[in-house]
Amino acid sequence: MGLFGKIFGGKSAADHAARGDELLDQDDPGGAKLAYEKALDKADTDAERETYRAKIDEARDGIALRRLDEAERLLEQGDLDLAREELAGALEVAVGDEAREEIQDRIDSLERDDAIAAATTSEEIGDEDKWAVIVGRWEDAQAEELDQYGDALRDALLLLHDGKAEEAAELLEALLDEADAPRFLWGEVARARLATGDDAGGREALEELVDSIAVEEIGEVWLGAQITLASLADEADDFEEAMERYQKAVEVFDDDHRSFFAMGRFLRTKDLPEEAIEVLEAASGLLDDIRPDWQVLEELGLAYADAEREDEAIATLERVIAFFTDRKLVDFPIRTARTLAELHEEQGKLERAADLYASLARGSDRQNHAEYHREAGRLLGEVGLTDEARRMLKRAIALADEGSEDREEAEALLADLDD
Repeated sequence: MGLFGKIFGGKSAADHAARGDELLDQDDPGGAKLAYEKALDKADTDAERETYRAKIDEARDGIALRRLDEAERLLEQGDLDLAREELAGALEVAVGDEAREEIQDRIDSLERDDAIAAATTSEEIGDEDKWAVIVGRWEDAQAEELDQYGDALRDALLLLHDGKAEEAAELLEALLDEADAPRFLWGEVARARLATGDDAGGREALEELVDSIAVEEIGEVWLGAQITLASLADEADDFEEAMERYQKAVEVFDDDHRSFFAMGRFLRTKDLPEEAIEVLEAASGLLDDIRPDWQVLEELGLAYADAEREDEAIATLERVIAFFTDRKLVDFPIRTARTLAELHEEQGKLERAADLYASLARGSDRQNHAEYHREAGRLLGEVGLTDEARRMLKRAIALADEGSEDREEAEALLADLDD
């Protein structure tokens, strides 16, 4: 069996259902839904199928509640458009009457004028609110251990939250010296060490963390630690260890797209596009309309481009653009839009390429606006839209620094149009 063969091996309906139960217990209803759907596909009897359909409905309600939580977070940040998208999606996903009633009640409270007004204020967040965010991310086993460290841990993590890593590290190291059989505390120590530039110490702490967590406690913290360890190995040019870490993450979290995404992104950066495609296609297969992740699609599209599979690259990257336009967002990811523009130009679709550059010229990557205007102007000129081309090129000249390559090229292009 090859490097990736065991990742994609077959499982029984009972295996998938058991994995779904584990994911529900870990508060991952999206992963649980996918696992139950796999169980349903392999079910042999009507009774089994009825059981798995009920489990899928339970997971859907869990997904809906997670989307409501995400909507509340977005409202707190002032991202009202995305919050409304999450709210609409939550109602669409929910199945049970009780869940839908609860969701509607929460939607009503979130949409009150005072909630929206509070979401758009820029008042400084107090320590109590910061602490609520920190502990809100803890898993059950993590909270059970970390709660025992009391105010000392609270003080350390608030300092770390505020960017005071050196002070936080001192407090956390003192706690570690006194701790009896620490597990999740190693994760906080690792964060502080890494934040202070102590990569070796951070790696040591993460290794202690993954080695000390019991099988039944494996969850988000363990996954994050494995991926961070893989990144540290990559920085040390240790390809074999990095792959070993990613492999462990994929094997344990075989229903979670994030483990596949991390491995696929790593492989693409190592100029292994076909291997990256295999893993990223698996990541994409774990997504659905309920759990979209445009970053997976972007990385897959870039891998297709690296492998010179242009048609697949274009189709995949256009899905990323559609993800944003469907949500009325026009500040497209830079790598997606640039790569897509280059691919369209190679295939002779110059107007589409020009449109993508024009979108980038309106986006948040302001330092490259002169280049984007120039490229849009160049392509518009090539298709005969000279008035639009002139406007773009004049804007490029105005934005570019005196004597820069962008300005000189834009001036030359404009001169050619006027000849």
